Amino acid sequence: MSGEPVPGGPGKGGTADGGSGGTAGGVENGSELSSLLRELAAAHETPAPVSGAEIRGRAVRRGCRRRATAAASGATGAAALALALTLAFTGAPDGRHGHGQHGHTAADRPAASTSATPSSPAAGRGVPVARVDLARRVLTVAGRTLPISSGAERTPTPTGRMTVIAKYEITVVPGTRTGSGTHGLKAPWVIELRAPGDRTGYILALTHDEKAPGARDRTGGWIGLRTRDAKWLYQRLAPGAAVEVEGSAPDAGRSADAGSAPASPAPGSPGPESP
Repeated sequence: MSGEPVPGGPGKGGTADGGSGGTAGGVENGSELSSLLRELAAAHETPAPVSGAEIRGRAVRRGCRRRATAAASGATGAAALALALTLAFTGAPDGRHGHGQHGHTAADRPAASTSATPSSPAAGRGVPVARVDLARRVLTVAGRTLPISSGAERTPTPTGRMTVIAKYEITVVPGTRTGSGTHGLKAPWVIELRAPGDRTGYILALTHDEKAPGARDRTGGWIGLRTRDAKWLYQRLAPGAAVEVEGSAPDAGRSADAGSAPASPAPGSPGPESP
């Protein structure tokens, strides 16, 4: 009977107090472990990942900053190079030069020479592109010789170096002054010349007398050509071209109608010679 449990005493599993104490201790230890794990996780938490669009945006902004920096550096270098080249070619900034230096200012630098354009009368100072021999009644240009008729005794053709200043497909050129007034001539393919002494000369088509060029001199001082020759020369000479006129007309003093402008062709008279 001694081996039976006493009523109200503890069972085989131990006392009631001992069992509850073990359970409480386990709960408390679990809570502390959970708290430590949460603190550790918070301390080592990584930031949220960035989206692809944000990464590309950051890369673009970095690239822009780099390009802006490079451009600023390049502009500074170019300005420094330009300044160095300017000083090298022009000398001191204030334009003063010491002995032995080769720089020139705008004042002492020789003017650059320019070739005359076809429209500039200054080209007349160059080599003549056409030559007129009044004694032989010929005009030579580009290896071609054209027969001419020049001024009569009282209206001689001026000589010397002349310059083409204008061209007209058809116009009225001034004639000679007579007792009845001034006679002009309407002619095609007219080349106006500036003669020595600021006089004016003309090369034109002698439509009223196609047989005069090369045979006789009967103009009012102009240089007359056959129509086809006058047109060819008109297309050949440009404003600014130089024309050299020399010699004297062989018919001086022998022209019956010298001193008056040639009359226009009468109706029904033969026209210009065909080419």
